[in-house]
Amino acid sequence: MVVYAGRLNAYVNINRIMSVGGRLVEGGHYAALQVKQISSQLDQDWKSFAAALDERSTLLAMSSVFHQKAEQFLSAVESWSKVCSEGGLPSAMQELELAIHHHQGLYEQVTQAYSEVSQDGKALLDVLQRPLGPGNSESMTATANYSKAVHCILDVVHEILHHQRRLENIWQHRKVRLHQRLQLCVFQQDVQQVMDWIEHHGEVFLSKHTGVGKSLHRARALQKRHDDFEDVAQNTYTNADKLLEAAEQLAQTGECDPEEIYKAARHLEVTIQDFVSRVEQRKLLLDLSVTFHTHTKEGI
Repeated sequence: MVVYAGRLNAYVNINRIMSVGGRLVEGGHYAALQVKQISSQLDQDWKSFAAALDERSTLLAMSSVFHQKAEQFLSAVESWSKVCSEGGLPSAMQELELAIHHHQGLYEQVTQAYSEVSQDGKALLDVLQRPLGPGNSESMTATANYSKAVHCILDVVHEILHHQRRLENIWQHRKVRLHQRLQLCVFQQDVQQVMDWIEHHGEVFLSKHTGVGKSLHRARALQKRHDDFEDVAQNTYTNADKLLEAAEQLAQTGECDPEEIYKAARHLEVTIQDFVSRVEQRKLLLDLSVTFHTHTKEGI
């Protein structure tokens, strides 16, 4: 504000001098040529000075914005780092999904802040280091030595870059842990779904259908029903196979307790094998029943 007021006063004074000079020339003053020369030089010097002030103001404004954003970024590094490296992980799937969402939001916040301060720093360095050209070689600030300022800004930029890379490494590590824990929850949920299907559908079917048929018609009907059941059960068998493959990968992530994974996998494998065995035994009985009744009927 002070600079603006001083500039305005100088502009008013110069205009007054230029007006006086103009009147002297118009009045036929004996030194009119000299007055014109002085007025022209004054006008040129004023314009150069005003341009230098504008350039300096722009430079200071850019510097102010850069340092403000740099200070904001650096002051937030500790809190960002703390959030990224929090030790505990949620165990419930819904809480994990929410944590992953918040973690991604933090990354976007840090990235946005880093992008802005980096762009402002680059723009400021470009102005301070720009080569002289025909358009600016006459500027009063063209010969200013900004090497010290350049080194200072580069130091800040490098410091911010260092923190950004460290934050990204911490963030990435926690992201992997969160997603591995989510995989564990999905694995446990999928295993439970297979176990539930066996208990509430597979076991119920085997308990309900124990007969082998008293006639060929009845035996074939039971055989058809059993074949339909096996078609449905095949999807559960496939899911179980995929879960057993996934268990090995999960156990090697380091985020989950391998023994916990292997224990669940062994329990699933034993349960599936036992169930499949009893389904096959019933299939064999029904096939024998159909064969028996077929031969009996043919014998009659």
